[in-house]
Amino acid sequence: MPIGKYYCDYCDKQFQDTHAARKRHLQGLQHLRAKAQWFHSHNANANDLHHSSTQPFAKGVCNRFLKTGFCQYGDNCKYFHPKNDSPQPAPAPQPGGVEGAAMGISWGNLPPSLKPPPEGGYPPLPFVEWG
Repeated sequence: MPIGKYYCDYCDKQFQDTHAARKRHLQGLQHLRAKAQWFHSHNANANDLHHSSTQPFAKGVCNRFLKTGFCQYGDNCKYFHPKNDSPQPAPAPQPGGVEGAAMGISWGNLPPSLKPPPEGGYPPLPFVEWG
């Protein structure tokens, strides 16, 4: 079977696709620099679009704080905690409710194997003698 070619999008290079050749390329200095330059250019564009260069938080918004309004890390959290004038956090899930209901997931659209058992349990199956 002929050996295929591997094309690296970061470096715009093509070479023989063997384990040794790919490993040598991916660990090479030229590839690492090209990859870092590509990610840096995309991060710079994202910072311009979201104006997040003024915020000291590099990671984004704290999901736990958005969902519950509380974060166990408090001021030491590496994520951004929006102020009270920001949109209100999502309400906490109700006991016995579906946590993914906000995403359109309900018990009705789950396969039978993933639905909870009925209140009184499953009906007994008839006994069949093997033999």
